[in-house]
Amino acid sequence: MMEYVLILFIGCVAGVVTGLIGASGVMVVVPALVILGYATSDAIGASLFIDTIASLVVAWTYYQNKNLNLKQGIWIAIGSVGGAQIGSLISPLIPDVGLSSAFSIFLVITAVIFWFKGAKGGAPDLNNNVATQQSSILKLLRSNVIISGLLLGILVGIISGLLGAGGGVMILLILVFVMQYSMHEGIGTSTLIMAFTAASGTIGHAISSNLPLKAAIYGAIGTLIGGRFAARFANKVNEKVLSKVVGGVFGVLAVIMLIAR
Repeated sequence: MMEYVLILFIGCVAGVVTGLIGASGVMVVVPALVILGYATSDAIGASLFIDTIASLVVAWTYYQNKNLNLKQGIWIAIGSVGGAQIGSLISPLIPDVGLSSAFSIFLVITAVIFWFKGAKGGAPDLNNNVATQQSSILKLLRSNVIISGLLLGILVGIISGLLGAGGGVMILLILVFVMQYSMHEGIGTSTLIMAFTAASGTIGHAISSNLPLKAAIYGAIGTLIGGRFAARFANKVNEKVLSKVVGGVFGVLAVIMLIAR
């Protein structure tokens, strides 16, 4: 019984992570379940199930607060599906050494970006030449929502297929800094996109019998509580505060991953 109480707590923490930053709880759930004695494949299956529930609950909460916008997001979602398959095919050809550390460094950079956004009300200052070039690129990407969404989605999918995580993080970055979504809209939309991806993965693991249903259900109950609570809090704070919260959580996750590594 104690094991399932722990899984309930793990699910709650994963829900808080998703509700606050729109990212997958895989970084919390998989290591914790492996420590509890589950096989890695089973832990990933349970994590995907928990992610599906967390993402749906969080996305619904953001929708209730009018912070869900799929106008550009839907094309990123479609592109990421194909990109993930490409990344999955390439992944076995690349050595595992350094991938975990690389993802941790990516989280650190992301944490700094969002922290500065919250502190200054925008992205970190750039010199005039770089700012002009950046502006031109962004205008080009925004000029055709469908093509840019598909291309960016494919890129996200490839990287996610290689690392096995990070889709939600990268989708959030694209929505906020490229598509000019507000932080609230970015988190709400990225979680809905994640829900479809996680659901697809869950089905695959269920077919291959790598889904410990009891553990997944207990974790999902926990994520209902944590995700709903965190999402309601996130929707009540202003953009600057939310950006700093997002940056802080990313920083903590990066440190945990580096220590665990």
